[in-house]
Amino acid sequence: FTMARLYISKMKSEAKTLMAHCTSLEGMQADNNKKLEEVEGQLSSCKLLVQQHEAKMNMVSDSLKEVEQKKSSLQEQVDQLTEECAKLKAQEQLFMAQMEEREKVKDEIQATNQMKDALEKQMESHREQHQKQLNELRHEIADKQSKIDQLTETCKRLELAKDKLSSDYDRLKQEEVEKTTKLNELSLQMDRREQAKQDLKGLEETVVKELQTLHNLRKLFVQDLQNRVKKSQLKSEDDEDESLSSQAQKQKISFLENNLDQLTKVHKQLVRDNADLRCELPKLEKRLRATMERVKALEQALKEAKEGAMKDRKRYQMEVDRIKEAVRQKNLLRRGHSAQIAKPIRAGQFPSPPSQPAVIRGGGGAPVIVNQNGQS
Repeated sequence: FTMARLYISKMKSEAKTLMAHCTSLEGMQADNNKKLEEVEGQLSSCKLLVQQHEAKMNMVSDSLKEVEQKKSSLQEQVDQLTEECAKLKAQEQLFMAQMEEREKVKDEIQATNQMKDALEKQMESHREQHQKQLNELRHEIADKQSKIDQLTETCKRLELAKDKLSSDYDRLKQEEVEKTTKLNELSLQMDRREQAKQDLKGLEETVVKELQTLHNLRKLFVQDLQNRVKKSQLKSEDDEDESLSSQAQKQKISFLENNLDQLTKVHKQLVRDNADLRCELPKLEKRLRATMERVKALEQALKEAKEGAMKDRKRYQMEVDRIKEAVRQKNLLRRGHSAQIAKPIRAGQFPSPPSQPAVIRGGGGAPVIVNQNGQS
């Protein structure tokens, strides 16, 4: 009975420690739920950043289309200028034929040649400027294309990071469901253990009562034996009564022994259940620690992805501002050059001179100024 009491006290202490450990596991489960909610919020912010990057990519594509349209318009202008040059050459040939027929005035021929040289130089300068603008636009388009490729690659990396975070989040949710199931099973086992503890307490009280009854019966049995020794010379009726009382005491003793055997079996079963719970508890603690480490790693990866997205966003904004500024400067330069294109020469007319007299320098001599009448 002393061993049974020791086992019972030991089981009480173990039940208290298991209850405390279960409470700590529930607290850690609540912390894990909070961290998972934070991870969900950060995932939604990453999705919003990816959508913003996609919108900005669309804006850059639109700006690239505008640059392509401007390039095509400039090419059309170059074609028009080429046609005008061809017309000028044809008119020049016609004018030269007329001048050959009129070979009377050498001053007019000289003025015509000088004007032709001036026009050729002006057209050459215009061609060089347009060619330079076309080359600059080609380089700018190539730079924009490379930047668009870089931004596309960045968006793909962000998409891959988002998919990885989503898969990690789903795996964490699955692990959380498994941990919740195991925690519920452990709670059920704790409830069963508590019920067994209460049953054991009732059995203990019953055993104490039965032991007290057995002790009293033993006292009565000893007293009866003493009385029987003292009254050995009494009548046969008294002997029959004593035999009946001894049989009743034996029946009570056998009943108490059966109850004691049942209590021993229940105690052994409780000891086995306690050993199983002790074996399961380290596994649950190990899995919980692994889950905590995984949550920390995911938080670190999410933080790094967020910082990378912020850096990419700043770099993208700087590139967009620089492209806008370059396009604005090119538009201003193009508007400034468009006013300098010469008008085409019509048949039967002299080419209209510029607003200022053309200054043509010879091969080392004084500059020659040509007025509106073609005289030098």
